[in-house]
Parts: sequence; C-alpha cells; structure tokens
Amino acid sequence: MKSGQKESWSGLVRRHRNVYRFGGQWARTLLASAPWINALILVCLLLFVHGRLVIAPGMMFDLPRAPLREGGRDGLTALMISVSRDMPGGDETLVFLDDDRFNLGDDSQVVLLAERIKGRISQSAARELLLMADKRVPHGDVVLFVNVAREAGAQRVNVSEKPN
Repeated sequence: MKSGQKESWSGLVRRHRNVYRFGGQWARTLLASAPWINALILVCLLLFVHGRLVIAPGMMFDLPRAPLREGGRDGLTALMISVSRDMPGGDETLVFLDDDRFNLGDDSQVVLLAERIKGRISQSAARELLLMADKRVPHGDVVLFVNVAREAGAQRVNVSEKPN
C-alpha cells in the first residue's frame, strides 16, 4: 500500500482474512469430525447398555390351550418344558417339581424324579398328579413322565395346560 492512500474495506479483509479464522488446521479437523465422534460414542453406549435392558433373564414357553378350572384339587403339580440347546443332542425336556429341575434325558435324574414323586405321594392323601406340559414337548417325553409317575405310585396323572 502506498503512503497517503486509504485502503478499502475489502482490501483490509483480504489482507487480514487469516487473522479471524478459528485455530489452525487441527482445530478445523476436530470441528469437522465432531459429529462422527458423537455418533461413535452413541453407538458404543447403546451396545454397552443393550445387554442390560433385560429385567430378568428367563425363558418363554407356550402351553397348549385347554380348559382348566380354578380351585382344582390340591395335589402334586409338575411343569414340563422343552429347551433348545446349541450343543449336539439338540433339545432337552425339563420337568420342574417342588422347585427342582429334572432332565428326562438323564437316567439318573429320572430315578431321582421317581423317588421325589414317590415321597410326595406318600405324604399326601390324594394320589393324583397334575402335569402342565409345553406345546413343544415331544409326546414320548410326556408318556415317559406318566409311566414314571404311575410306577412311583400315582393313581391318576392329569395332563393340562396353562389357562389364559
């Protein structure tokens, strides 16, 4: 600029345009990547929390529909469900009786189940047993349970389902 001449406003802006920029190259890179960093943090948090959203671990099972009257006779009740396993051998059939679990695929547990039924039937006057079986339980496992219960002393085994 020559002395005595007044510099125009646009000339001042062009000459000093780098003075008013925010930071250097690293700051502009950080500002440009901020949305991507936020998205990455959000995805990480969602993946971390995803496994904790289940209130209580459990299993869903479907019982077949049939009429079951409220206020039935007091007696022994067993629940039978089929559980899928990822290991060789596939599905297992589990029987729950007195808050204990018995696997019908294991012969030693079938013997324990028969002893438990025999002990419970000897304690009560009624020699009836109510079996609530899941829809996916194989028919052969239901028949096996009925035979075990009959050999243990049950006179009658009623097969039922869960009411709606």
